[in-house]
Amino acid sequence: MRQVAARTGRRWPYSRPQYSHGGRRRRHGATRQIVSELRRDPILRRWVIIAPERTGDLSPRPGGPLGPEPVPCPFCPGSEHLNPVEIARVDHGGSWHVRVTPDRHPLLRIEGQLGRRGQGMFDLMNAVGAHELVTDTPDHRAAWADFSPLQLWRLLCVYRDRTADLRRDPRFRYVVVLKNRGASWSRYHHAHSHVIATPFVPKRIEDELAGAREYFRRKERCVFCDQLESALAGAGGSRIVTQRGDVASFTPFAATHPYEIWVSRLVHGADFGRLADDALVSVAEVLKDAVARLRLACGDPPYSIALHQGALDGSDSAEFHWHFEIVPHLGHELGMEWATGIYSNPVAPEAAAATLRDVTLPADG
Repeated sequence: MRQVAARTGRRWPYSRPQYSHGGRRRRHGATRQIVSELRRDPILRRWVIIAPERTGDLSPRPGGPLGPEPVPCPFCPGSEHLNPVEIARVDHGGSWHVRVTPDRHPLLRIEGQLGRRGQGMFDLMNAVGAHELVTDTPDHRAAWADFSPLQLWRLLCVYRDRTADLRRDPRFRYVVVLKNRGASWSRYHHAHSHVIATPFVPKRIEDELAGAREYFRRKERCVFCDQLESALAGAGGSRIVTQRGDVASFTPFAATHPYEIWVSRLVHGADFGRLADDALVSVAEVLKDAVARLRLACGDPPYSIALHQGALDGSDSAEFHWHFEIVPHLGHELGMEWATGIYSNPVAPEAAAATLRDVTLPADG
């Protein structure tokens, strides 16, 4: 077992994920006819997954507490037979700590070719990509706020390694990591997340990239680096929540959601898939700190976390800067956001950061 020395002086055991089939993403099962397809909206310049095979997703999404979950839980140890094909896993002492499997109901499927084509004025292609399901922990009840920094570090290493592996597939342009916690429509309470590779750069990311490119063109500086510097220096660091070494959590200047938090390194880098093991130690500590503060400050709300990074081809390595975005779902969304794209945030980012900073975390948190 390999030992990694962190900047903090601790030595953490880390067993690299054991990849099935040499670490490559296997195309599972026989090639099947793909029903879903990707269609591009020429006005909004975004790709949409048209997925008639997922009509079960049309069930209402009620608010309130989570409902009963299926038994047995398919993510718990002992239920591996319910999703037996493994892409990766982190083992230690004869048991697993993180497990990666194909999503049983994928948004995008690994089999087949893109089949780019036109239909009159419109562009479309097959819904090809990768949709991997990550079991974040073997502990059924643990949320990220309950994780040890070591467990969250293991998970981040898996995200990094999956990004690096999926880059090797020439069909893919982008990898996103996505986590929803406490969503009322989720069938499963067990902590899990998604790694999704797409054959295009998603519209939300393309918008970020376009803004970053324009800023870099005018100033020859990374806009994300400047944003971090501004958060650290402006008004006495009033938007900083936590800083550990070269990693900080902060509330964005123009946050679209109350108590929205971003986490990023002060060291420039667009590609999360190229981070060294020790660089992820402080990232794990700050992410854990952020979700623990949200739990106490906002009454343990449901939240979503996304990892935004540069495109897989590295074309925006100077302009872009990877970061995690954490958005708690506090029920303030209005129709105006959907209708116009104009957001209204009832909590000033500076006030949100102050509330989060004032939280007293448990001694182990």
